[in-house]
Amino acid sequence: MFLTPKLDHTSGEALYMQLYRSIREDMLQGRIPAGARLPSIRSLCRRLSLSRTPVAQAYDQLQAEGYVISKPRSGLFAAELPPALPSKPKRDIPTPSLPEAAEAANTAEAPPLVDFGYAAVDLKSFPAVRWRRLLNRSLQAEANPILLYGNIQGEPGLREQIASYLHQTRGVRCKPEQIVVGAGTYHSLDLLLQLLEGEVDILASEESVNTGIKALFRRFGYSGGSCVPLPLEPDGVCLSPLRASGAQAVYLTPSHQFPYGMILSAAKRLQLLQWAESQNGYLIENDYDGEFRYGGAPIPSLQSMDQSGRVIYLGTFSRALTPSFRLSYLVLPWQLVRRFKQGEHSYDQLASPLFQETLRLFMESGELERHMRRMRTLYEHKHAVLLDALRDSFRDRLQVIGAGSGLHVLVKLYTGTEEADLILKAARSGVKVYPVSVYALTAHKKTEGSVLLGFGGLDTEDIRTGVRLLAQAWLP
Repeated sequence: MFLTPKLDHTSGEALYMQLYRSIREDMLQGRIPAGARLPSIRSLCRRLSLSRTPVAQAYDQLQAEGYVISKPRSGLFAAELPPALPSKPKRDIPTPSLPEAAEAANTAEAPPLVDFGYAAVDLKSFPAVRWRRLLNRSLQAEANPILLYGNIQGEPGLREQIASYLHQTRGVRCKPEQIVVGAGTYHSLDLLLQLLEGEVDILASEESVNTGIKALFRRFGYSGGSCVPLPLEPDGVCLSPLRASGAQAVYLTPSHQFPYGMILSAAKRLQLLQWAESQNGYLIENDYDGEFRYGGAPIPSLQSMDQSGRVIYLGTFSRALTPSFRLSYLVLPWQLVRRFKQGEHSYDQLASPLFQETLRLFMESGELERHMRRMRTLYEHKHAVLLDALRDSFRDRLQVIGAGSGLHVLVKLYTGTEEADLILKAARSGVKVYPVSVYALTAHKKTEGSVLLGFGGLDTEDIRTGVRLLAQAWLP
């Protein structure tokens, strides 16, 4: 097979992204059929007169999103995708998430020597001086309206900045009028479930979700037969149960599933979008850890592929900045925007207008973009240190699941030790790790000796020390 993409060397866009988009479009339009073998990196480099790096990066991105499949000693092959959605005229779109502290079975009374908390971020790197200067600037005006309750939908200036930021970083297409600022992920999801009452009687969801999300589902009556758990596979949720479920909405963390860390494949994204359009259903996209991916560009959001206004996008600044600011946001389809403005909810905007204004200034000055570049580099280094330490201490006796993005990994020990025993042994050695079983929608789900290790809040020496202590505690 020959590929002849149009590459613009004078464009500001990286060559590998141009190549990736061209190949992806050919696959979506059927010009590259399923099962077709892609040219080798060497042959494509020679044909396009490119160095190896952009071609390898483009192929890595396609493989990460599930557009191509690697077969050992054979090469890369186009994955089977569902038929493309019929083209429609372009129009404006109709164009803790932060985990809370987990229920860890840690019986040690003294503080742990190393805490692999997966909700932690690197506070030492937060630009406190710059933030404080902007906070003071927000307070300067006399009779400042931001000292009052503020706009129930969120301050207009911040919503403009969020719309621009999401388009640049996650491909989200929306107007500021579609954004509702909230006081944390659970607060935003609570509002959303209120807006969906009476329209969504059956909710489908990934079979493992954050404990706070589970509690919200129960509070809104989504339990038993009204909450359909979708099993998780290496490329995301299994869709077979969805088709016969009668669900009107699906809850997903497609960019980095919590807690297992897999990425929803391109084929399944397209199938879900087709399901939502055909059923007039909703896809609730919690873009958990979507900003942090290592070894390639971030996976585009599901909302960026939506042509029918059926994706509801949920995000937070807790991972990018700090959880204490309690700043989250919803991007609503227009029909839900109308419902929000009609007051079909008991929502009372709780996100501090003062913090909203400070964040607006932070974003407007370009400081958030600079901060995110620094944090991606820092977290990528910590991620590599953790993987190297696990490899050195455990060799082939431990499996790492969900590596490559986010601020945590899931590890599974091959010794057959149960989850509770792993946590207890770790605690006795001064290390705190976190359970997986608490996130199952159905209590009978077997955990097979897996625990969560977060690395965002630890320095590299603590990561190495913690892994060394875990090896001493877990290995015979």
